[in-house]
Amino acid sequence: MSSRRLLCVESIMRLLMDEDDDGALEELSDSETEDTELVDNVEGDNQSEESSLLSGDEDIHEGVSGALMDDVPGLATPSASNELSSGNDPSILAFSSSTIRSRSRHVWVTRKGRTSNRTAAINIVRGARGPTRAVKDIVDPLMLFEQFITNQIVDEILKWTNLEIEMKRQNYESISSTQKNTSKEEIRALLGIMVLTAALKDNHLTLTLDELFSSEYCGTRYVSCMSKDRCEFLLLCLRFDDRAVRLQRQINDPFTPIRDIWEMLIVQCRQNYVPRTNVTVEEQLLAFRGRCKFRMYIPNKPDKYGVKLKMMCVPYLGKVTNTGGMPFGEYFVKELTRCIHGTNRNVTMDNWFTSIPLAKQLLQQPYKLIILGTLRSNKREIPEEMKNKKKSNRNNQTTEVNASRKVNTSMFVYDGPLTLLSFIPKPSKMVYMLSSCDEEASVNPDNKKPRMIEFYNSTKGGVDTFDQMCSVMSWSRETNRWPMCVFYGMMNVACINSYILYCHNVSVQGEKILPRRDFMMKLHSQLVEPWLKIRHEIRTMPTHTKNKITEILFPNNDENQG
Repeated sequence: MSSRRLLCVESIMRLLMDEDDDGALEELSDSETEDTELVDNVEGDNQSEESSLLSGDEDIHEGVSGALMDDVPGLATPSASNELSSGNDPSILAFSSSTIRSRSRHVWVTRKGRTSNRTAAINIVRGARGPTRAVKDIVDPLMLFEQFITNQIVDEILKWTNLEIEMKRQNYESISSTQKNTSKEEIRALLGIMVLTAALKDNHLTLTLDELFSSEYCGTRYVSCMSKDRCEFLLLCLRFDDRAVRLQRQINDPFTPIRDIWEMLIVQCRQNYVPRTNVTVEEQLLAFRGRCKFRMYIPNKPDKYGVKLKMMCVPYLGKVTNTGGMPFGEYFVKELTRCIHGTNRNVTMDNWFTSIPLAKQLLQQPYKLIILGTLRSNKREIPEEMKNKKKSNRNNQTTEVNASRKVNTSMFVYDGPLTLLSFIPKPSKMVYMLSSCDEEASVNPDNKKPRMIEFYNSTKGGVDTFDQMCSVMSWSRETNRWPMCVFYGMMNVACINSYILYCHNVSVQGEKILPRRDFMMKLHSQLVEPWLKIRHEIRTMPTHTKNKITEILFPNNDENQG
């Protein structure tokens, strides 16, 4: 993450209201440094481990690309006499020629043409923004949570979990209450327990060592909801699809074990909130070290191994992702932004996604989106004149290009509405950035940083902020089943989205916003209350457990009910 500051309510509200926080991302995000991704093919014991190297992120390069310059007539190199732009800013280097070509023969114009004072149509955002009408006035934590984890999702989990329980029950000689079928109220209580572990940061405590259900360590809340054995058994049996047809469906969709409820959650996310002017497309790595056909290895990530999600939000299945022949970056951007096609919104992304053909396609129907993103140095559309200290050996002659480029100098070239930027923030770093927003050559006179970089820094933090909120209060638990890893990630999404809607709605009403921990605690109480009432009426319930339930349900009742 680019920032390690703990998020407070004011920070979340500033993000909701589109206030720019330049201090939060002074430099480019840490996720922009070079990542190496390996796909771990560890589906079975007898299958040899095979890794496929994927190209990683390297927005700010430690060194210079090794590409060679083509001999193209008319190529221009910035010189000391031509280091002034039309605005006479020495930090913007100009070219002596009006056009330059890249290795792919892509033609760039070195001077921006005349532009009208009117705002371009592509820069006018269409459509409402913020919570939709269905959730606009809801401030109750449980009602907001149920807008994402709907009754349909709970019913789906209940159906397949009971089927798994019946199958496992055949392995027991004697059946106790631990192995009985579950109910909707109990499933919600189980979710409530997981909410409490996130709020109290108890998700690292194990069930098998009795830590989570120990009154000495965690009080009486957990043991009042259900026994340790029952909770462990339910987590073991939790299923999200029909095992009978899973193998057949997995031939075409490796994400089958959790695909159905995943799609339900994505639909709810799109229905409940309309993104604002700027959105972010990036990746998230859900930590997982067990067997998974599409497990990724990214050395620069804190967890290194896991299931990678493309946020706004699609699972990345590695080589088995069916892109219909499209490049991965192009496919994911088009899929992730489907709900905002035709709205002229700005999409900020890192160099895993950004490409010049994609930028041109998104400007057309039916997409009508503009992009801003860092670009990898190996893109053939980048002219050699924009690269720093590049040596090429041809005919036993060494040619050095742009050897005199200084720190905090920028170069701009144009292709219609596209603007390509080359910027040197440090002697050993080069940043390439692409915008389809019809940008002009402009830098901040105080720090000489291009306006494109500053705007990128102010809009890139969406997924980083989400990752930070997940790390502060997380559902994630140790598991050897990747569907459970993804399920915990989904619950993180549901809780964070619920809290974002809550903050927005409460602020509009002018009331005081609960801290996130208090919001989660209240959500836990609402989720487990129906199940606690059922347990309280069980005649065979031990007296000490019933007393604990009574203290939770009737905190102001001094009379101890046996």
